[in-house]
Amino acid sequence: MTLYVKTIFTAPDGSGLVNVAELLEVDDTRTACRMVRMIELTPDNSIVGAYMDGRTHGSANTPLDIVPHPSQLDQYEDIEHRMLEHHDFRGLWAEAQALFPDLPDLPDQPSHTRPSE
Repeated sequence: MTLYVKTIFTAPDGSGLVNVAELLEVDDTRTACRMVRMIELTPDNSIVGAYMDGRTHGSANTPLDIVPHPSQLDQYEDIEHRMLEHHDFRGLWAEAQALFPDLPDLPDQPSHTRPSE
């Protein structure tokens, strides 16, 4: 299943990192997901970078290929998160494409399925 999540990481020094990601559940255990796409934002929600297909654009950090499932994020005190809808992610991806024209087009509908399907 494809998931969309916004995460806000607050470092001990008070600095923050905001990511909006498209994730693909790797199995039915709800413990891990594969990173598909990511948009990196400043704490005031300005887009500074993006990631897809192993490439970063702008000043995005390179994410891990496998990340915790959003249902696991409550165990991390320094990470806040909220789930997003596909259309929310799609709108942000379009904004990122305007800033980074070499980003691939976003399909109209989620196209990713679990490898076992």
